[in-house]
Amino acid sequence: MIILLILLSFFFMEFVAWSNHKYVMHGFLWSLHKDHHMTDIAGKAVLQKNDFFFLIYAIPAIILIITGLSYNNSYLLAIGGGITLYGFTYFIIHDVVFHQRLQIFKNPANRYIKAIIRAHGAHHKPKNSSDFKNFGLLIFPRRFFN
Repeated sequence: MIILLILLSFFFMEFVAWSNHKYVMHGFLWSLHKDHHMTDIAGKAVLQKNDFFFLIYAIPAIILIITGLSYNNSYLLAIGGGITLYGFTYFIIHDVVFHQRLQIFKNPANRYIKAIIRAHGAHHKPKNSSDFKNFGLLIFPRRFFN
């Protein structure tokens, strides 16, 4: 049951990240997110206003983990762990692989990782209106596999 909760929390976070990206980052908090679209941060470990969005995910995860540990509640701990696992995955794929903030994983060979890079790249430099509508990280239109 605990592993299932971790996995469900992880996959639910893709929906949370997608909706947050679409309605919050590209909505009423665009002022914090726009620097992410306007600067080329490839290879530069610089902070942007956009980086403060990690708090939206980290704070609830930390609260769940601390509460789970404090009250010996493995369910809360598992949910906090799933959120944290997604955050780590997001950091590695988005900041390290795509934006090259740490200058590693420059040429991934994995077909899925290449598709993620194409999908996120299309969101940053859209060729058409449907490209800019790609707000997810791990789930995106099939056409990016081609």
